[in-house]
Amino acid sequence: MFHRYFVLVFAFLPGILAAADPATSPENARAAGKVKEVIGHKGSCADRPENTLASIRRAAEAGAHAAEVDVRTTKDGFLVCMHDDTLDRTTDAKGKVSEFTLAEIKKLDAGSKFDKKFASERVPTLQEVLTTAKGKVGVMLDLKEPDEAYVKKIVAEVREHGEPKRVVVGVRSIEHARLFAKLLPEARQIGLIPTEKDIEPFAEAGVKVIRLWPKWLTDASLVPRVRKLGCELHIGTGMGTKAEVLPLLAHSPESLSSDDPGQLLKTLAELTGPKK
Repeated sequence: MFHRYFVLVFAFLPGILAAADPATSPENARAAGKVKEVIGHKGSCADRPENTLASIRRAAEAGAHAAEVDVRTTKDGFLVCMHDDTLDRTTDAKGKVSEFTLAEIKKLDAGSKFDKKFASERVPTLQEVLTTAKGKVGVMLDLKEPDEAYVKKIVAEVREHGEPKRVVVGVRSIEHARLFAKLLPEARQIGLIPTEKDIEPFAEAGVKVIRLWPKWLTDASLVPRVRKLGCELHIGTGMGTKAEVLPLLAHSPESLSSDDPGQLLKTLAELTGPKK
């Protein structure tokens, strides 16, 4: 009798545990299913050197909808992809990006500080990123400089080497939002708003997606403000683990980013469950 009882318990145990797991709730499954965009932060910077072609390729292989890169200008006016305003943290040189020519930057090792096996990686130009991503993954541009000439140069690069309809522009100012809407209307925009007070001004400027930092979400008024304006919500998830993603799903974001887009996509797939 006891033997039969234990056999039955173990037979149904997986289902019992699944039902008890809050992560598998219908609400979480629906919210995970509503995420329509996964963006790889600096490409796929968890497992590749950030802002390199290797990182862009990895984001594409992982299935990300877009790979994000940061764009800066060299001393001689070329656009390169580098997060910091200095070369110190990610390359074997020291100094500001703006103080080096493209030829000088191209000699630098942009991979070894991440892992010696990536010693051959170089700081890519925006043109190289757009060409590498073309037909494989969208590109999100994080704008690091304010002037109009910088914007016009980016627009020219996208039109000549990229896919305008697959470009996402991360705008940090109202001026940039309006300028890109005029010069590159095919591209989507995500408002990388400086403060919580900027939700309404960015929406009024025509930005349709608003990025909120997870740390801001303790203010319960922010997401309703975004929704009231008819905007979509973008949130960063760090590594994209279940522990990070679950609290964010309560806000039903349409767009998420991660240092590890492959992990984020895996997490979302686990939460939505098998396709029926």
